[in-house]
Parts: sequence; structure tokens; C-alpha cells
Amino acid sequence: MNTIALSADYNYRDKIETTIKSILDHTDNVQIHLINPDIPHEWFVNINQYINQVGASVIDEKIDPGLLSEINYPDERISNIIYGKFLIPKLINADKVLYLDSDVVVENNLNKLFEIDLSDKMLAATIDFSNPHIFNSAVMLINNKKWREDNVSEKLLELSKDQSRAHDDQSIINNFFKGQIIKLDPSYNYQIGYENIGYWIARGPIEAYLDEVDKPKIIHYITDDKPSNLLSKTSLREKWWHYNTLEWSAIISKYTQFDKKKIGELNFDGEALLFTQVAETKDLESLVKKLPNIHFNIAAYTPMAWLLVKLTKYDNVSLYPSIVYKKLAELIDNCDVYLDISYGPKEANVFSNVIHQDIPTLAFEATKDPNLHRDNYHVFKDDEVDQIAKAKEVLCW
Repeated sequence: MNTIALSADYNYRDKIETTIKSILDHTDNVQIHLINPDIPHEWFVNINQYINQVGASVIDEKIDPGLLSEINYPDERISNIIYGKFLIPKLINADKVLYLDSDVVVENNLNKLFEIDLSDKMLAATIDFSNPHIFNSAVMLINNKKWREDNVSEKLLELSKDQSRAHDDQSIINNFFKGQIIKLDPSYNYQIGYENIGYWIARGPIEAYLDEVDKPKIIHYITDDKPSNLLSKTSLREKWWHYNTLEWSAIISKYTQFDKKKIGELNFDGEALLFTQVAETKDLESLVKKLPNIHFNIAAYTPMAWLLVKLTKYDNVSLYPSIVYKKLAELIDNCDVYLDISYGPKEANVFSNVIHQDIPTLAFEATKDPNLHRDNYHVFKDDEVDQIAKAKEVLCW
């Protein structure tokens, strides 16, 4: 299965969905990783219910927004999430990854692109149209194995945080990987947006470039003259809107019979509840991964730290920060098991309701309430994560 990486924040979700639609309209059976700090996971669930039907998936790669906050991007109109591409070897295990910016649409099957032999080179990219002495970073076939071996992520992030001067991501990539980039055919990054300048100012060079590619495989809308604007002068505007308005069901139907029954709310075998007053918990993420058919409801009276927020990337997790008691009471009434695995102090009212309803409660030695003794309170050793996961079968909850 071929691997693709994208990087965007909430403000770009419609653009990135357009890019994803264009990918799937030409290439099925791909795994797409979307690096993001704030896109709600429900968006991923909805898309995956469609594209899972053709063996594809969009993976929610949540990153701490503070990770990129120190970067001084030279253009304040552009989000720092553009540097998310530097995190690819940390987040993705595939040896070869195709990175795409969120202002591109794909017009061709991508399998041939993935067949390019990178050998010992770090990446493959096309020449930048506006500066033919460098490569454009919007479309890159990355030798992720070498990036990971050479600890490239940390090095690129350090360069981007250099406060002595503002670095854009493209300059960093060209300087850092100088002599280690394979030149791609321009059809894989057909850069359009300067047509108006070409007509009035530099007609010859721009027209020559535009005529060089007969059938672009990937269209890249450079400049601020985006096709998503109310008005734009850029050519191929209609291509972007074609993919933007394309129904997911129509894409799926190209490969297989679309099954509408697979679209809807997720169903789980049971409901687990954890109320916490601190972000630190014992093996919560491990349990979430070991029990994908159990819905984990995590609640707190306060806003939540990133340690918990990042768990929203899982289909079976719902967070309730700053919860009001009416909603909390509803979660308690509906839960099949209570998880006493928070390192913080116990919330008396919650525990009182859990005990009153005789809800099975699971805890670790490190998180247990030493003063609580009842038949339905089950304490496990600190290394017994698997045993807690199997308690579903033992307790029949």
C-alpha cells in the first residue's frame, strides 16, 4: 500500500478534503496521513466510512500545536502547520512517503510516481517555477527510511526555529538537502497562478512553461490567486471545483459497489468512563488501543491538557472538558465500567454515583483508592494492562 502525507489545520480542512478526493478519484488502496493539531476526529470518521470501502484510509496524526509555535515563518498569512512535513519520519513508518501541500489536486494515478527509485537520495521534487535554481516543496517523494535514520526531523525543526532570520520551509529543504534531490518531471507539480503576469509582463517564459506540460498529473495552485477564492484569474479553476464538489459515493462507485449502510454513527460493544482532575493517567492510551470496540468517555470539570486532547485521534475516544453535571450524570448512567486509572484525587460525587449504581470499577495499584473496598472494585498490578483489557470478558460488561 502506498503512503501519502498531508499537513493542514482546521482552517484548511475543505482544501485538504478536495486534495484527498482528487487522490482517491485516481488511486485507490492508499494510506493517507494527515498531520494536524486541531481537526475534529469526526471529520476523519466520516471520510473513512467511505474510503475504507476501497481499501484506503485517512489517519489522524495529531500533533501538539506547541511543537511548531516557536517557528518564525516569513509570511504571517501562512500557518506554521506547513512545517508539519518535517515530522513525517517521526509519525509515519513507511520507507517511502509522498508529501502533498493542501493547494494541489491530483489528475492521474500515482502508482508510477511511487515506483521511482530514490536509491540513496533524500527526496524527489520538481523545479520551482518562480525560482528555477531550487526545488518546489509542495510535492515531494520522500526517502522516509533515510530521513528517519539520519534523524532529519530534529535537524529541520532546529533550522526552522532559528530566530536570527525567517526561514520558509522550501528554503530549509533546498539548503539542507542540497545535492540529494532527484529532479521530477514537471507534470508531477504543474505550478499555475502566474498566468496574468505572464500575459501582461513576462509572456514568453511563462507561456513556455505552461505549454511544456500537456497533461499535468498533479496541479499546484501557487500564489494567493486560489481557485477557492470568490474570483480568481488562475487557469484550471474548474478542476479544483470538480473535486471539491465530487461526492464521496461517486468516487467509491468507480472501484466497487458503494455500501450506504456503512455510513453512520459508530457502534461499540461497551461504554467506559473515566473522570479525571489531572491529565496524567495510567496506561489509558494503551487500553484505548487494546480495546477498539469499547468507547472511552473521558470527562473533567476543567479544560484538558494536550496529554488527553491528543487521544481524540482514536475512533473510540470522546472527551468532555469542562463538563456540566447533567452530562456527567448521563455518562455515569450509560457506562458499563468505570476506570479509576487517574493519578489525581478522586471526585467524591462521581465515585458516590458509581458505587450507588454498582458499576464495575477497574484500577491499578498505583491509582486505586486505598479507602474503597467493595466487591465490584477490581485492582490490578501496575504491569497488568493486558489483564485489565481482558476484564471485559471476565466481568461480562
